[in-house]
Amino acid sequence: MRIIIIGGGEIGYALARALAPNHYLHVIDHNPAAADRFHALDVSFVLGSGTSASVLRVPHVESSDLAIACTGLDEVNIVACSIAKTLGATKTVCFVSGDDFLGSGGGGNSLRDHFGVDQTIWPEAQLADDIQRIIAAPGAIDAESFAEGQVQLLEYRLEVGSPLTAAPISSLQLPRGIVMVAAKRGDTITIPRGDTHLKAGDKVIVMGRGDAMSAMDAKVAPSGRSLRDAQQVTIIGGGDVGFRLAQLLDSRDDVSVRIIERDPGRGEMLAATLTSALVLNGDGTDLELLEMEEIGRSDVLVSVIDNDERNLLASLLGRQLGVGKIITRVSTLANLRLFERVGIDVALSAKGAAVESIVREVEGGKAKVLAVLEEGEAEVFELTVPDDYPTTTLRDLATPPESIVGTILRHGDAIVPHGNDRIEPGDRLLVFCTDASSDLVRKFFASS
Repeated sequence: MRIIIIGGGEIGYALARALAPNHYLHVIDHNPAAADRFHALDVSFVLGSGTSASVLRVPHVESSDLAIACTGLDEVNIVACSIAKTLGATKTVCFVSGDDFLGSGGGGNSLRDHFGVDQTIWPEAQLADDIQRIIAAPGAIDAESFAEGQVQLLEYRLEVGSPLTAAPISSLQLPRGIVMVAAKRGDTITIPRGDTHLKAGDKVIVMGRGDAMSAMDAKVAPSGRSLRDAQQVTIIGGGDVGFRLAQLLDSRDDVSVRIIERDPGRGEMLAATLTSALVLNGDGTDLELLEMEEIGRSDVLVSVIDNDERNLLASLLGRQLGVGKIITRVSTLANLRLFERVGIDVALSAKGAAVESIVREVEGGKAKVLAVLEEGEAEVFELTVPDDYPTTTLRDLATPPESIVGTILRHGDAIVPHGNDRIEPGDRLLVFCTDASSDLVRKFFASS
């Protein structure tokens, strides 16, 4: 695809790094200093404003398949998309920083109708959705759902005493309907084998039927400790992410939500809008306040202040007070691994979530990208077996190295396969693979 990225900031760079290997990329930015970060990538850099028709014509926007506007200004992004569409761009994607431009239905119809914006992305809303999904999975540090909820993918970090560290994987007897698709130790992610012996600190990723996943809790939690559904959630920061997350949780009878917001005016708005959540006016990094409110009794602490340093401090205080699960917003993508290394259970980025959503849509073709994991180190594809492909057993399928078929979707059923299970024409295969094998997986049936 020919793709034009308008905005050479953090989001633009992350998009270029992810998409450059498989596509023709042009990046437009008005700041000469922005060009330096793109030197190592196979992209063309155009100096100028994305709101200028003459600048957009330099990379031939009229023949582009996709134009993505991701500067830090909503108005600039909208105008850039509008001009790109007028000049002939096949599809435009516009980043926005709030719901003001999304229209009453939340789907961006106003921008589509009046400005030629085909898709609107609000990263903070996507982040809130991701956090809600992780809250719903006890013990998990990441969670994805496929095939209308029939299939789930969960990621765990193993603690000392976890039953999964007791023996090689072949002896663990995972619950029926679940397969372990990946293990990560340090910076290395692999497809585990039967003789793989997991250790405390490792991350593991499992895939399986949604109705079987609850059985994983007993396999993950250290002996003598059970994982329970989140009943008390504390949110620090009542901005866009915190507010949307509270709205998502507010309607649930089984979850008690409280928000700590230091801006009194914002707090009044939250209290007036939310029906069940308790809104507290104060600083989420104030240890005395956290102790007085017994934050340590929370099942989950979510810190979503728009400041990495304060988020990290609030999260570490929550850990010290005994909160079971810490989820932290990271504004600077480079800080993601740092947060994990100092003990944060789940570090998430609104920018990262938005970039992954675009990569999922752009990549694939016949191979649909369902999820991008571990900052692009692994992916989940959906492959459809061609009608003329001969029926074969899974063990004879000869999939690329560092890939594994986690689920077969057939006639509305989700099948977690074993070596003797058959692969039939029309089956949809959910395939997990590391980044090194993603191109081979994407083209697997095309080259068979």
